[in-house]
Amino acid sequence: MTVHVREAVEGDVEGIARVHVQGWRESYKDFLSPEALAGLSVEERMRMWQGVFAQPDPRAKLLIAKTDAGEIVGFARGGPIRRESADSLGTEAEIFAIYLLDKVKRQGIGRRLMRGVLDHLSRHGFRSVGLWVLKDNHPARRFYEALGGTPGAEQSFDLRGQIVAEIAYRFDLTPQP
Repeated sequence: MTVHVREAVEGDVEGIARVHVQGWRESYKDFLSPEALAGLSVEERMRMWQGVFAQPDPRAKLLIAKTDAGEIVGFARGGPIRRESADSLGTEAEIFAIYLLDKVKRQGIGRRLMRGVLDHLSRHGFRSVGLWVLKDNHPARRFYEALGGTPGAEQSFDLRGQIVAEIAYRFDLTPQP
């Protein structure tokens, strides 16, 4: 199966939403309660992603991974730091989301998505990028460390009655012209 990475367009919203929900269910099944995962909705995620296209930010980037057959199997999005993350991450930019379906993991697709978003942010003058990952999600943590991310701050939050611990990762960038 050949997978291509490209910038997302509004017509990709449903596929991105499906990957978002399925990616959560596959990636977090060992970390989150079945109730938390069952509460995810493709329709809710579609509304969220439609909002992203309704208010575009040229400094942000949303990339998708799509098969030759037309199936979206992954995506990544990053941009300027969100207000709620500014103090806790301590970076200028943030990776908001990166998800891949299990069937395409460990093929270099996640690396291509991350590299594309990080390069975009670097070209827009950002010198540091952060993200949050579940503290117990060691495969994801190894992935971020292999890309040069360094662990940092920790926080917890309540997700439908389950306390979830996260750890921040920081990527230092060299701004490009």
